[in-house]
Amino acid sequence: MSLSLIDADVPLGSLGLWWLGQAGFAFKTFGGKIVYLDPYLSDAVERLFGFKRLASPPIAAEEVRADLLVLTHEHADHLDPDTVPIIAQNNPDCRFAAPAGCAEGLAAAGVSGKAFVVLEPGRQYKFPGVTIHPAKADHGDLSDTALCLVLAFGNLRVACTGDTGFRPQLLKPLYATRPDVLLPCINGEFGNMGHLDAARLTQAARPRYAIPCHFWTFAEHGAADPSGFLHACRCLCPETQSLLLRPGERFLVPPEAINDPPTP
Repeated sequence: MSLSLIDADVPLGSLGLWWLGQAGFAFKTFGGKIVYLDPYLSDAVERLFGFKRLASPPIAAEEVRADLLVLTHEHADHLDPDTVPIIAQNNPDCRFAAPAGCAEGLAAAGVSGKAFVVLEPGRQYKFPGVTIHPAKADHGDLSDTALCLVLAFGNLRVACTGDTGFRPQLLKPLYATRPDVLLPCINGEFGNMGHLDAARLTQAARPRYAIPCHFWTFAEHGAADPSGFLHACRCLCPETQSLLLRPGERFLVPPEAINDPPTP
């Protein structure tokens, strides 16, 4: 199974969103800009750490065509050392945006300094088709520079937790923009939120849609409960539509009733 983002139709005012498995997503705008987030498309984690991949990626690295690749932190299931070099080689005009902790891995992948933008919390970064708003994540001692991100595609805002524990005050910048879509990690191990804390974050963020990720790629990453996440969201925040995607499945974020940022 492969994704055909190049040919996918995205209506005016909408956003195409594909789950790639683990914490990876691809986005396509009406204007045709393609953004990848944390694409893990190889077996690098098994090669490096012995964690066998339990589901095949929905697209091969060689098929990726991207205008921008965004990373939340440097771990191999986010900054994939076997995927990023292929994307960099096949997409010479692609930009790369990531925290400082990714600099070494991106350099090793052949990404030039001119193509790499270092993301810092509290700032904003404008690229064609998308503006990135980084916030600090709490990935414990596993990554000092891990980020949560809000990706603003025009009026549509997508909040991505990356890998983080549930820290309501720390994560407040993530949901203060009232995102349309929230993409929370739910695996509950390695310093990350479990499904209940992810539902509590959803309750605080009040997105139109919540799509959990970072589960069922490796047995060692924890016993995540995606159905438990859906149930908890129905109880805590019934106004949010929580849903599960298959790897490679597209969700079209509609423009209707776009959330407005809360008034002070």
